[in-house]
Amino acid sequence: MTLKRSAAFACLVLLSGSALASGVAAPSPARAPASAKSGSGWMRGEGLRADPELVLGTLPNGMRYAIRRNKTPPGEASVRLRIDTGSLNEADDQRGLAHFLEHMVLNGTENVPEGDFVKRLERAGLRFGPDTNASTGFGQTVFKLDLPQADKPTLDEAFFLLREVVGRAKLDAAAVDRERGIILSEERARATPGYRLLVDQLGWLYPGQKLGSRLPIGSTDVIRTAPRQRLVDFYRAWYRPERATLVIAGDVDPADIERRLRATFGDWKGMGPAGTPADQGRPSPRAGDGRLFVDPAVAAGVTMSWVRPPDLSPDSIAGRTRDLEEQLAAAILNRRLEKLAQSDGNPPFVSARVGSSELEETAGTTSLIGQARLGDWRSTLTAIEQEQRRLVQHGVTADEVERELTGLKAALEAGVAGAATRTSSSLAEAIVGSVDNDTVVTSPADRLAFYKAVAPTLDPASVGAAAKRLFEGSGPLVYLTLPRPAATKEMLLAALDASRKVAVSAPAAQARIAWPYGNFGAPGKVVEQRAFADIGATSVRFANGVRLIVRPSAARKEQVLVSVRFGNGRLAMAADRSSPEWALGSAFTFGGTGKLDADQVNRSLTGRLVGATFGVDDDRFVLAGVTRPEDLTTQMQLLSAYVTDPGWRPLGWERIKAQAASIHDRFESSPGGVLSRDLGLILRSGDKRWQIPSRMAMRMSSISEGRSLVDPALKNGRIEIIMAGDISVERAIAETAATFGALPPRGDSDLKPGSISFPPPPPGGLLTLTHKGRDDQAVALIAWPTTGYSPETRQLARTLTLLGAVFQLRITDELREKEGVSYAPAAAHGASSTWQRYGYLVAQVEAPPATLDRFFIEAQKIADDLATKPVDADELTRARRPMLASIERARDGNAYWASALEDLGTDPFTLESIRTQRSDIEAITPAMLQEAARRYLLPATAYRVKVIKEAAPTPISPPVAATKD
Repeated sequence: MTLKRSAAFACLVLLSGSALASGVAAPSPARAPASAKSGSGWMRGEGLRADPELVLGTLPNGMRYAIRRNKTPPGEASVRLRIDTGSLNEADDQRGLAHFLEHMVLNGTENVPEGDFVKRLERAGLRFGPDTNASTGFGQTVFKLDLPQADKPTLDEAFFLLREVVGRAKLDAAAVDRERGIILSEERARATPGYRLLVDQLGWLYPGQKLGSRLPIGSTDVIRTAPRQRLVDFYRAWYRPERATLVIAGDVDPADIERRLRATFGDWKGMGPAGTPADQGRPSPRAGDGRLFVDPAVAAGVTMSWVRPPDLSPDSIAGRTRDLEEQLAAAILNRRLEKLAQSDGNPPFVSARVGSSELEETAGTTSLIGQARLGDWRSTLTAIEQEQRRLVQHGVTADEVERELTGLKAALEAGVAGAATRTSSSLAEAIVGSVDNDTVVTSPADRLAFYKAVAPTLDPASVGAAAKRLFEGSGPLVYLTLPRPAATKEMLLAALDASRKVAVSAPAAQARIAWPYGNFGAPGKVVEQRAFADIGATSVRFANGVRLIVRPSAARKEQVLVSVRFGNGRLAMAADRSSPEWALGSAFTFGGTGKLDADQVNRSLTGRLVGATFGVDDDRFVLAGVTRPEDLTTQMQLLSAYVTDPGWRPLGWERIKAQAASIHDRFESSPGGVLSRDLGLILRSGDKRWQIPSRMAMRMSSISEGRSLVDPALKNGRIEIIMAGDISVERAIAETAATFGALPPRGDSDLKPGSISFPPPPPGGLLTLTHKGRDDQAVALIAWPTTGYSPETRQLARTLTLLGAVFQLRITDELREKEGVSYAPAAAHGASSTWQRYGYLVAQVEAPPATLDRFFIEAQKIADDLATKPVDADELTRARRPMLASIERARDGNAYWASALEDLGTDPFTLESIRTQRSDIEAITPAMLQEAARRYLLPATAYRVKVIKEAAPTPISPPVAATKD
């Protein structure tokens, strides 16, 4: 779904400095970019200028293009081809054909036989999915290529294939029939309770409009029966040069790309009559209304919506100023709602947020969504209704506006500082989004200039007026979701009416809160420092035992990743009982610190781009944050505060605990949900560290379970800090010395892993699980035990990983391309570096229940074939080249290093693993793959699981009364 000019979740945007920052522009006269060619200014707005780094143009046939030279990552390029049509242009007998066509144009063209499109890209180093993909929305269809090399052969191949897509698709009748099963598989996979809720809500919010009946997946009847000619007609009507925009961002020469475009696409012409955009209708005025949606797998919640005609005015300085005012109003309301969710005692809801959007130029909508505690939707409705009215009636305070503006300014400044190292893929996506939204792509510098120009006008009066605009239109339209029928529409509207009769008072001003964690004692002393020059990393040990690993990099300006690894993670958990990991992730940071609750932590850090997340690894607990160099001091203080003075307030835990029933209902609602719930436990022979607690266990749990596990590690567990990004070694040492290095001496002991084991095959060779979704939904999985990742098994484990990639190619070819039974069959190998003898290769498929037995046969047949004869050179290339390209792309960023550098100062295998990663994969031969398959992919060791719809209970016949003759 495309949301236009969205003010949704503005509070999150202010903290992260992403979407909101990209939605504003400088108040400068409209003019063509200096680097653009004559006649290229198709991206225009009132008082706006397009980013001067963009080269914009239009071919004589009407095809538009946008080219952005960018060297992050170096030597790569991201290509997007956008067709200006989607499911909203479908007739009733075409529902789903926009998406069907997206599949078919990649499945046989005049010069590329069916099945060869993806193979050609794999030979160029692209993986299907991450690097090669396409999507269909309400209003656009986009084809995506992320090229690992921007050299001439790769660019030639990319442009050739995209030209085949837009004008030379064969749409062979037999291929169309084969593809029907794949699309039906995709429909089954997406037919979740959440999807059903979306369809119902769209239809109710926008009656008489097409939104509710034009979800891109379409109608299963149309997918099964639409004749080839109907696809041909849609293709010719909409795949036309005047509806196409090609976007390329990367390490390319714009003049060369323009030449390629003219040579490749210049002869493209539309065939037959052009399509006429369908009339989408407009919202009809409605009085307050209500609706219930009941499904066991949905959480209890209340949504209040206001629907109005769309704003179709062109992009402009004035429009962006109005949008910014409304985004600030939404951000302030979201802050207030979050504070309510964090209130002591009995908060009125689990969470609540407001968002506003222009939806596909058919309607403007503001929605206020509250997730309720089970059995208490009235408190949620009352609280969100009254907070909305408080905002509209009493406006906002000066301190609230100042807080949001401070955060926005920091995000925009960081955007300017980091502009030179934005990734090509993110730039390409942003340009496509701008084209879809009919807005101008502006530079980070211009966006900051715009902010500085309008900030003085953004006061409580203007933001308060914007708050009123947010809630104009028909409404409130109240939508209640419940897992079980426990209310009626009349009860819902009565509760709304009762709440609206309650007077609301003005908000109180918020006092400033000082950040109290600026001093952790005398800075720690460095007792050991070692450089690893070939990977650009340095390891440091402080006198108190804390270790630091830092890898400076200019690849991402203004980004520093910090990871604090402490304790022993899952190794510290008991194998005979469920772990508290299910709730710890958000509960830990939601508990704040000893001196500040979570809201106070956020308020005290206004304007600083910092954060903290908590996670559990096999061998460590992990606190992590992303910041910029300017805020690194505060980032390190924040993480140190969570380690030395955790708040352990129960609110976060209780927030998740309140969802226990709906968590399990969602698991049970689909075969994939059941598998994700149970597989970790199954494939580790019942080790309960991987068990999802039962409903009752969740309801009976408390944060004390998490605290008893984590507290010892916080107080005395060994600490290793990894920093990667725009930072010097000297600065990293100084910041760590002032925080973690200043702590009392830490322990330095590791728990021994013990063992986990892959299970023997289940009785009868197959484990059958059941779900409560649709009858036609099913999943099958087969897994073979292998080995872990250790110095002794390094090359073998990597060989098995490449074997998994080959298996993926074959299972996709067999079940998707040849048989057309599954949208996304998958295979992969995983090896544990903690439990170094544990690993498995797994293959999985979503398919109709009747085909699952066939999957098991085909999967073992592939395994046997891999074991009996070597793969050919082409197949090895198609598996290996995308893997190597993925490694190179990952190494260009900081996230890879934040993970790969673990234990660099204490375990020589870390360095060995990094140094040999590429050479090990390059050294793998067909014989090595064959030997690995022969050794591990044995029928006798395979574990098979299928998940099918549970059988309906057998009706109990009533007793038959005795009769007399």
